[in-house]
Amino acid sequence: AHLTTKKEKMARPSSTLSGILAWFLLTFTIYRIFISTEGLSNNRIPNDQYEVEFLPHFKSNNDHKSAYNIQPYTSLQRHIRRQPPVLNNLRDLNESTLPAKCGIFFFYHIACTGGASINWWLGKEKDRNINTTTYWTDWGRHEGVEPRFIVGMDRQIDELQETLEKNNNKTGHWKIAHAHGFSFFTNSSEPHLLKWRDRIESMGCRFVVATMLRDAVGHTISQYKTNVKLNLTLDEWISHLHPDEYNEKGIFNTQIDYLLYNRGPRNRFRANKEEKIRRAMELLQRHFDIVLLSDYERFTKIVLKLTGWKGVDMRHHNSFNGPLNFTERELDKVRRFTELNGDVGLIDAVRHVYYGHMDYLLE
Repeated sequence: AHLTTKKEKMARPSSTLSGILAWFLLTFTIYRIFISTEGLSNNRIPNDQYEVEFLPHFKSNNDHKSAYNIQPYTSLQRHIRRQPPVLNNLRDLNESTLPAKCGIFFFYHIACTGGASINWWLGKEKDRNINTTTYWTDWGRHEGVEPRFIVGMDRQIDELQETLEKNNNKTGHWKIAHAHGFSFFTNSSEPHLLKWRDRIESMGCRFVVATMLRDAVGHTISQYKTNVKLNLTLDEWISHLHPDEYNEKGIFNTQIDYLLYNRGPRNRFRANKEEKIRRAMELLQRHFDIVLLSDYERFTKIVLKLTGWKGVDMRHHNSFNGPLNFTERELDKVRRFTELNGDVGLIDAVRHVYYGHMDYLLE
């Protein structure tokens, strides 16, 4: 008969504890992914409110439609398919067709994500590849920019087509389009992304949409630099994120709000955080080719692979060198409000879903 030694008896509880811990971590991870992406098939707010809040919804006024050059949403239904946000459902690129000879690189610049450094780098790439590349942007700090931006984007596509026709498609051409403050509201203006992609790809060119994200809490803390001149308390500065003291538009927008609403009014119908995460992931999955988390070296390598540009180094820009001092209570409040707003869940979902995306381009 086997005699259990004292050493074996002591090892059993440790082994059991390790198993319980591993089971808990696995269950917790699955739960976080589920919560982050839950709602792709089930909506928790009434359908009428959901359609107004999350689907492209435009006024019937003809002048409004004319100014925005909007196609009816019903004509775009064939593009809209709900799919689980997993790696094999993300936008993909055929490596054998790269570098693409022509296209528009559309950079959606979310504040305080290193976007100023990326935008500077894109400008330098234009200078380095001046004979085949142009750069265009239109943004501001007040409402009213988007109609002008949409008209400008349509013009960029027209110019791309004219350039290709002039050269009989013998030489390539790339255009860089930079969207930032008040430029474009992805949640409500989604049909334009579909229309632009259709037009550009019908020419045999690429429409590459990219954005950069970062750690949710770090991003919210980084935004606090905007409060230095305003001299508000932290409670005042972050109050618009409080679920019970809701404000459609705050002093700053977190990443999920910037992705959905840019700097415009946010979440007018108070969709819960799961719905906001679901919609944000849906927009990324449908329209964004490059989605990264604070990985600027990887960003440049992928873009150069896509475009064939001669590369330049990216430098750090728009950094804040002043002190950002928080008490433990204040830091805890930032964490809690960022979680309640859906930002932590969004970054968790992006980290899980986009892990390894575009790796094949770097091999």
